[in-house]
Amino acid sequence: MDFSNSSVESDTKWFDAWLSSKSIRPVDLQWIHHLQDHVSSQDESVLLAGVLVSAYLGAGHTCIDLTAVFNGDLAGLEFHPAPSVVLSALDIHSVGAWYRRLSDSPLVALFDGASSHSASSASFSLASSAPLILTDAGLLYLARYFSYEQSVLSFIQLQESKGRRQVDGQKLDSLFPSDVQSSELDWQKIAVANAASMDFSIISGGPGTGKTTTVTKLLALLVWQSLDEAANEERDHLTNEFRESDARLLSNALHKSSLPRIALAAPTGKAAARLTESISGAKKKLNIAQPILDAIPETATTLHRLLGADYGRSQFKHHKQNPLHIDILLVDEVSMVDMPMMAKLIEALPEHARLVLLGDKDQLSSVEAGNVLGDLTFGIQREKVTRAQFTGLTDSLNAAELERLSRQVIEQAPAIQRHLSLLSKSYRFNDQSGIGLLASAVNQCQVDGTLRVLRGDYDNVYWRSTDLKETQLDVAALAQGYKTYWAQVRQRVAPAELHTAFNQYQVLTAVRQGVMGVEFVNDALETYFYRQGYIESQSMWYPGKAIIMTRNDSNTGLFNGDIGLCLPDEQNVLRVWFTLANGEMKGFLPSRITSFEPVFAMTVHKSQGSEFERVTMILPNNASPVLGKELIYTGITRAKHYFELWANEFILQDALKKRVQRRSGLTKAIWR
Repeated sequence: MDFSNSSVESDTKWFDAWLSSKSIRPVDLQWIHHLQDHVSSQDESVLLAGVLVSAYLGAGHTCIDLTAVFNGDLAGLEFHPAPSVVLSALDIHSVGAWYRRLSDSPLVALFDGASSHSASSASFSLASSAPLILTDAGLLYLARYFSYEQSVLSFIQLQESKGRRQVDGQKLDSLFPSDVQSSELDWQKIAVANAASMDFSIISGGPGTGKTTTVTKLLALLVWQSLDEAANEERDHLTNEFRESDARLLSNALHKSSLPRIALAAPTGKAAARLTESISGAKKKLNIAQPILDAIPETATTLHRLLGADYGRSQFKHHKQNPLHIDILLVDEVSMVDMPMMAKLIEALPEHARLVLLGDKDQLSSVEAGNVLGDLTFGIQREKVTRAQFTGLTDSLNAAELERLSRQVIEQAPAIQRHLSLLSKSYRFNDQSGIGLLASAVNQCQVDGTLRVLRGDYDNVYWRSTDLKETQLDVAALAQGYKTYWAQVRQRVAPAELHTAFNQYQVLTAVRQGVMGVEFVNDALETYFYRQGYIESQSMWYPGKAIIMTRNDSNTGLFNGDIGLCLPDEQNVLRVWFTLANGEMKGFLPSRITSFEPVFAMTVHKSQGSEFERVTMILPNNASPVLGKELIYTGITRAKHYFELWANEFILQDALKKRVQRRSGLTKAIWR
């Protein structure tokens, strides 16, 4: 139900105070009135909890923790008066008293996690008509989001109960030729060995750590092993290195449809296009038989398209009763996947399928509610394996590798740990790279270390310190990075070339509003480009106009986050050209494009899943709830070769001290 366009008068002064101070949204207040419509007389402390759950959901949290709220830990949100003050006025002076009030309400259903079986947990909220779910741990959810979280948790618990699959150590060795001169462990090889033995695995790593190379080798190993098993029906075994004499066996194996059905997906079209490009490049570097390479798809799709989004219906085409027809699913940029999407993805998986999740756990969480990757990797340790992982790897690694790995074993760890691999060695940035050092310092919340890099003599990092009183934006300086792009526009290059030129440089902002916000910066840049003669027309659409989709569009098949660039086609008809997930270009008449905004500057959130040669990131000159180390780290790691930061030192220091932690029940349930 959409309440966003309605106007409701509040019955309580604190609701009005929160609404006027923008602590809550109109939709949050409408939600409470919706609850009141179903119950004639309602405890005000229950309404308080309900509006908080809705407000927290809008900020990305899937639940509220009653104890944290009561004690004033509001996860970065601000309420005036504070919830604890309101509770006191309602004669509630302990968390237990609030819990009992909620328990007695017909709007709240109780969930006892200790006595409920995981198999039935996901359907609990569906069986109850109550709109709110309260757990015995004091977490309060909207029923729908409780169901999503329980679906993910049930899946994890099922995977933790499964045994390990066999991994062919000789094939693994051939994919990772050993370096006799090196005494270092190959953590990419360990990640592949571990993931190949699991139906569910997560591989996390920062930029340049070789995540795509690693998963391409993983897919090659899985295909190779499948072919081997099929070929064994033709003869007792298949040699570990293919020769011409194996051609007939391979052909027979292929004709028997023994190849695993593999799907590649990412949250956005841009991320899917990057995954397509990366997998294609990684395959070219593999020296293995062509049938294996041919079995690894190069075309990725968006999660919405994979699941069969039907814009006239709320449900995807693929779900529990109509699962995907795949054997292996690889999902990239998982930090962008919200809780509802992850739940729906898991429900659409066939029971036998493998799921491989890939991403950077340190990036910003998804725009919508949830922090699935962060929750699942919460306690992961760098260059460590659990005892269970080590035991499972004994048949996959050689004696020397096992001896070195034995020094990295964690004796006690939660079951989820054996499904995780963390890649930390960067092949993009060396020890002297300013970008690499800056990203590392920011990620560890090292204020002094961050400032040291920014003030250092690095050729790929520049800091432009801004004044807190600064109200003017140096648009000319920002616009310099787009000179090459506009030169390509004038030359009427092919759309694919123009997209390549556009990806050379990007301005990123942390916020939407204000002088340093994305709306003002885009308007200022377009005005500057017009005055400089780059924009040749005053019309809304012109050659060189850059836009980003802000909604999924069923008419065009374009998705939120897709970037389009305007260029005339061969008939001199202006079109908006998009890079599809498969890497192809497609042009649309401007009249068909709806729900978009300019993208000469974009928010850091929108930049997730993208990389640019050069990046300028602008922070606002005032404190903002969105500023935290995750946002700054994400902005830095969008840059491949050069990063420039426009920020006030005090604002920067404050942001580096903040970690964004979203409330959910997953972390405690999995890492207990």
